[in-house]
Amino acid sequence: MAVKSLPPQRQGMKRKTRENVAGWLFLTPYLISLIVFTFGAIAYAVYISFTDLKLFGEANYVGFGTYGRVLDPAAPLNKFWKALGNTVIFSVVVVFFQTWLAILFAVVLNSKIRGQRFFRIAWYLPSVTASVVISLIFFWMYKQQGVINYALGAIINNTLGLVGVHFEPVAWLDNTTTALPAIMTMNIFTTIPTFMVMFLAGLQDIPTDVYEAAKIDGASARRMFWSITLPLLRPVIFLVTVLGTIGTLQVFDQIYVMTNEGGPLDSTLTVAYLIWFEAFKRNNLARSAAISFILFVVIFVFFLVQRRFLDRNATD
Repeated sequence: MAVKSLPPQRQGMKRKTRENVAGWLFLTPYLISLIVFTFGAIAYAVYISFTDLKLFGEANYVGFGTYGRVLDPAAPLNKFWKALGNTVIFSVVVVFFQTWLAILFAVVLNSKIRGQRFFRIAWYLPSVTASVVISLIFFWMYKQQGVINYALGAIINNTLGLVGVHFEPVAWLDNTTTALPAIMTMNIFTTIPTFMVMFLAGLQDIPTDVYEAAKIDGASARRMFWSITLPLLRPVIFLVTVLGTIGTLQVFDQIYVMTNEGGPLDSTLTVAYLIWFEAFKRNNLARSAAISFILFVVIFVFFLVQRRFLDRNATD
């Protein structure tokens, strides 16, 4: 008796097609939010930067007029160039010190020292604390009756008091000379641990055979640091420098918490704080948007310069 073969079952879409469709369905909520709340917000910000839109009112197209007023140093109540100068100084100083100190701490904690694990954890703790909390702690430490003045007074007066040198308490955040350096110091202290971990990961990827061969050839520790460690850490240095620059050029929360609207006398005013100030204090959304895109251009220029000099793939 002949057995009839059954017709092949219809399988509809292929398995790979079904997986692709399922993947896109899972991504759809994120893609919608990305398009609406990210790209849509960027497109709207571009539009209002070419208008005279206030926080409450209608938008009138003015072309590049808003950008012209922002970039005009003679325009009344224009604080952009002061803010940009403070921001660039802040970024250059903080990135330089946080990068080099992070490298040095990583090298020390990567060596065989007693209590290595404890010191790694202790140094990393400030980076997991909220920025606002750290800012409030340093705000009280920088007070004229704060712990920093107390410690400096105890050290200087007890050591140099015999020769007539006495320390007078300083209102660190109320002085135009010391306010910005004080915030720089706090930022350096709180960002070193994060970048130190990145450098530790980079150091542990360096083969030990390279150092052993250098020791056999008679290279000193200093020579190995400059000729082996730093060149092999170049990709990490580039990453840390870029991340640090982007972060410092957008510094806002420390300024908001620790100073009075970028004071004293705009000595701590930054571009990111000015963006907020223009939008919610002066009710000028158009100027705020224009300054935002100028800041984007500044960050992009910094990135290109760093890529030119630090990224091996860009220079080889």
